[in-house]
Amino acid sequence: MTTTESLAKPSGITFTQHVTGVVNEGQMLMRCLSTTFDKYHQLTGNDLRKRLNIACKFHDDGKKHPKWQSACQQDYNDYLKWHAEFGGSYQDYERACKGQTGRNLLKADIRHEIDSLIQRQKGNFSLPVQIAIGAHHGKLSVRHEDKWKRPVFKGEGEKLWRKFKQHNNQFESHHDFEKALLPHYEYAGVRSYLQVADRRTSAKESGENLSDPKSFEYKFPHSERRNVQRIVEANWQEELLLVRAPTGAGKTDSALLWASKQIEAGRAQRLVIAMPTRFTSNALSINVAESLSDTGLYHSSAWHNKFRLAIEEKRIHFKEAQKQHESARQLMTPVTVCTIDHLLMSLTLTREDHHLIAFNLANSCLVIDEADFYDDFTQANILILLTALHAWKVPVLLMSASLPDSCLPLYQATGYDVKKIYEDESDLERIRCNIKSIREYESISELEGLLNKCIKARCAIIYANTVAKAMQFYDWFCGQGVTPTLYHSRFTEPHKKEKEDILLEKLGRKAWEEKLAEGIVILTQIGEMSVNISADIMLSELCPIDRLIQRAGRLSRFSTTGVGELHVVIPTTNGEIYPAPYGTYKRGASWLPSPCLVSTKDKLAVRSYSANVFTSILNEVYATTSVQSTKAQTNAENLKQLFITNWIIGSMSTTREDDAETAFWRSRDIVGNDSVFIGKLEQTAFKNWSDFNATKNDQAIELPVYLIEKGLKIGALYTENVYIDEDLTKVYVANDGLYNEDIGLTLRELTTIDNFL
Repeated sequence: MTTTESLAKPSGITFTQHVTGVVNEGQMLMRCLSTTFDKYHQLTGNDLRKRLNIACKFHDDGKKHPKWQSACQQDYNDYLKWHAEFGGSYQDYERACKGQTGRNLLKADIRHEIDSLIQRQKGNFSLPVQIAIGAHHGKLSVRHEDKWKRPVFKGEGEKLWRKFKQHNNQFESHHDFEKALLPHYEYAGVRSYLQVADRRTSAKESGENLSDPKSFEYKFPHSERRNVQRIVEANWQEELLLVRAPTGAGKTDSALLWASKQIEAGRAQRLVIAMPTRFTSNALSINVAESLSDTGLYHSSAWHNKFRLAIEEKRIHFKEAQKQHESARQLMTPVTVCTIDHLLMSLTLTREDHHLIAFNLANSCLVIDEADFYDDFTQANILILLTALHAWKVPVLLMSASLPDSCLPLYQATGYDVKKIYEDESDLERIRCNIKSIREYESISELEGLLNKCIKARCAIIYANTVAKAMQFYDWFCGQGVTPTLYHSRFTEPHKKEKEDILLEKLGRKAWEEKLAEGIVILTQIGEMSVNISADIMLSELCPIDRLIQRAGRLSRFSTTGVGELHVVIPTTNGEIYPAPYGTYKRGASWLPSPCLVSTKDKLAVRSYSANVFTSILNEVYATTSVQSTKAQTNAENLKQLFITNWIIGSMSTTREDDAETAFWRSRDIVGNDSVFIGKLEQTAFKNWSDFNATKNDQAIELPVYLIEKGLKIGALYTENVYIDEDLTKVYVANDGLYNEDIGLTLRELTTIDNFL
């Protein structure tokens, strides 16, 4: 039964068939992603087409090793025996005999990619090609070092390891970060696209239908350009274009128009839009998809938002959805909407696929939509990202309604030649809202006059800074016989989607156009940018001016003449301002408000506000480039260190797909969160992490670790064992009755400080 031809897979795919397929896929990438291959030559002076072709041709030469071939032939014979008895494809065989297929190869104790390099040592391959071949199955990392030192390689594998290690260690400290950026780009190009070509070939060999990467296509949908759109079109050649524009100015089409210029000029292969949070990225991906059909969405709950319902309604096959989701994660789609955290995480290089994500980012143009200037921790990380993007010649557009003049020195320090902030001045003087009152309060009952005014108006938006306070507002209204709509982060993904639909139905544009707008909604930061709603009355707890500008953008949002009424309330405790989450908290101590929150409080007054007035206050609050805290600086330096430590050889530890932190670095300075399931799990065994995450997105919410600890202590939460790919792990579960779809997960009795989304 043994075939005389060398095999590439236990399925019977021959070596020649597989290598030919990989070469063909590599050539397809060269055709479809020509801008990337041209840019590679411009930046490195080397030919990625030639390098990738060589890597594709010789990446699997180690499979010709007698030990590997013998094991593969035995596995193939096992399949043929099964096939003779039961019939069916190799994929059927894998499903029927899970854990048994390929067992001889697993025992063979030989890594074919390492032997491929040993066999071709005299081939004079460039180091980037050698690294690509050695890494194409993700085993070029410290935790797989033993595989390079196995006796079967007679010391040759260890010699290669030492050579790669020595090359990896040429950058020794975070001060070498900028020196390492172009070398990483050069190596990552071959490394990443060999893996793409190899995996696409394997997928096709398994019977999957794969489409080729698509091009960015966009046609401006309106007859006339708005002012902000004229600004980006006139200044698209700027390396880093900073634009300040009021909310509702037409920024989505501005971003697409700007990107079309970059891509037409060959400066980028695709567009990436980075949003502050996953909630805002959900909303923007929907808006972008109205103009562009092939829009990828990636963040920790994007699977549910984009694919779950479509799969259930059989509008898309599960495997096709998986492929689209993976393409978005890898930034392979013509447009990808993601969070800034996803891009930052790729710079840690703590997963093999981070090399691909970073390389695709380096060949994109990037739109950063809003940036939280009150948060120096996140800003420090963004500056590291911009430093990398400058080295990789990535065009960047940063648009915000709250962009202070003092940010210029920050962005200039990243290397970009940026001289000014362009401003949409077409509607600066129009009165956007009137702040009718500013008052302190400690108890919700002190605000009864304002809250009764909301009831009388039958239409209002209330912003609370914490989930706990949002629930207090909710309870007050319910006590008056009024049921408001409550929206915060402690809902499951299906219920978040339902909440957004309800908000749009009550206070969305269509409701206002049809004169049906009605309802009181209570939001936390989750509703600052993510939901396109409006009301004429708003009550907002004090927040930094850049956040307040975003909130006020939902006052009389769908009117060019209406002026909204804003009441700013300042939460206090024992006579002191209670600033959570805009400050620093120390366990056992108290909150220290951030300077920008205090300054905002001092600058606000009862008066009328135009976009121009808001900008003036913004510039006063952020009058100088903020001095980054030691914590923010140390964290940012750790990101640099991770990059230069892992730029070729991965570390001992690895991270999961949706992680936004490592053991030494975090994307945001947020108290650690973990998932809590809202009720007893019906399923406790999962095939893999993807299977588990799908269930988690449907049935779990995120809680701060300190609240989880308290919940366990008083018996409100408990742990349950689950098995993921046969590995035991513990998950947190809430007792029955603590969660419902109207108010989310409530742990009122535990809350002393609060998670702030």
